[in-house]
Amino acid sequence: MAILATESARKVLAENMRQQAYKQEKIKKEAEELAKVLEGLSLRIPAKAASTGKIYGSVNNVQIANAIKEAKGVEIDRKHILVDDDTIKEVGNYNAKVRLHKDVTVEISFEVFAE
Repeated sequence: MAILATESARKVLAENMRQQAYKQEKIKKEAEELAKVLEGLSLRIPAKAASTGKIYGSVNNVQIANAIKEAKGVEIDRKHILVDDDTIKEVGNYNAKVRLHKDVTVEISFEVFAE
């Protein structure tokens, strides 16, 4: 649906764009504050493993999100967590990136250990 480009329609459009920019800036600031909380976070994730260090199954984004929630009380959507290695099937140290906003990404390290 088209709207005539009258003076009042232009003012409404300008106000809507200003409000949208304000909301986007607020969301970005919240993401930056959350990034400060997660900065330098180091997690330990238990997994059932064989004596050789191979994990039964794998460690995935859901387990990382749960570990973040337990450590900092912050809930992160699993879809926003990107693990450097595709699948984690061995005990060891790994890194993951948490994308909180299109412009805000924080890297966390985690250790997978045998329980």
